[in-house]
Amino acid sequence: MRQKVFFIISSTIITCSLLAVIEHTLEINYAIKSFSKIGMFFLTIWFYQAIFKDYHLKSVLSLKKLKKQDLFRLLALGIASASIVLLAYIFLQPFFDIEQIKHDLTDRLGITATGFIFVGVYITFVNSFLEEYFFRGFVFFQLPRKVGYIFSPLLFASYHIPMIALWFSPYLIGACFIGLWLIAFIFHKVNEKKQTIWSSWIIHICADIMIIMIGTTLFY
Repeated sequence: MRQKVFFIISSTIITCSLLAVIEHTLEINYAIKSFSKIGMFFLTIWFYQAIFKDYHLKSVLSLKKLKKQDLFRLLALGIASASIVLLAYIFLQPFFDIEQIKHDLTDRLGITATGFIFVGVYITFVNSFLEEYFFRGFVFFQLPRKVGYIFSPLLFASYHIPMIALWFSPYLIGACFIGLWLIAFIFHKVNEKKQTIWSSWIIHICADIMIIMIGTTLFY
């Protein structure tokens, strides 16, 4: 067990650290960075499976335990999460430079007004799935419960900070870190009973929809 825990913690820290380096040192567009992330996420899982042979890719994707009545509860939680995102944006908007964010998206990541629509769809449905599969389906479920609740939310929050490092002041970045940690903790709680990632993915989608709707105001 110790070897598995050590491998998961060390390999995922290395993976997220490399993604942070790619984020800020390589002059490549958002699409290439996204493919890099997909490759590194699944390469990490593949190495674990090759070494320990106790992880089944489909185990966290089972729909059998997710009932129809669960969907109403999850949609309510999703709407609540989207509302929190909107309220946070309204409250914090005076404290950050919207033009700076737009400049970073267009110049560093190569995202245009037209491209933002496709990026928005990708982030909402594909990227959210990748993150839930990696951070919840792999990291959280493969670690001992107590370790998972400590490490996985910290990794999830830390992984997102390089993406927004040029957008906000250190104080706002600290607030974002706390918010991301709390979100990850809640995602773990809603997934734990069913042992799948669908619960958190539904909520994640709702939150991302609101983020993309806010993002469209930068371009349109």
